[in-house]
Amino acid sequence: MAKLSRYLNYVLFLLLAVTLVFAGLFYFGGEVEDAGYPMYTESFLNWGKILLLIGAAVAILFEIANLFLHPQAAIRTLISIALLGVIAVVAYSLGDGTPLQLVSYKGSDNVPSMLILGDTFLYSTYILIGGALVAILFTEVSRIFK
Repeated sequence: MAKLSRYLNYVLFLLLAVTLVFAGLFYFGGEVEDAGYPMYTESFLNWGKILLLIGAAVAILFEIANLFLHPQAAIRTLISIALLGVIAVVAYSLGDGTPLQLVSYKGSDNVPSMLILGDTFLYSTYILIGGALVAILFTEVSRIFK
């Protein structure tokens, strides 16, 4: 196990080094003429997407492996997945698809489907942050009474 931990530390340091290279390119690589944004914006965003996909894949694979290794804990995992589904449905139902009146915007994303999707992500974030704060508060208050 110690050997695996050492290899994982090397992988994490490698990912950190690559991220620092992309961040350096993003912040110090210059700007695109007549656009006003950094030159390596697309590369930086793509690296973020890659890290997100890797993190999601690892989380899902380890959860599946945990289900097979500890089947008695499967009900707790299924309850967690169902709770996330309920949060997604509630956040989606709170979303508003009314197109925005934007003065100089000529893009194609001011449509109900994209607006509801954006609202769903925002409301999901608000709900999860609120749940985390309530859990922290509950934990600290329950420690007082123990």
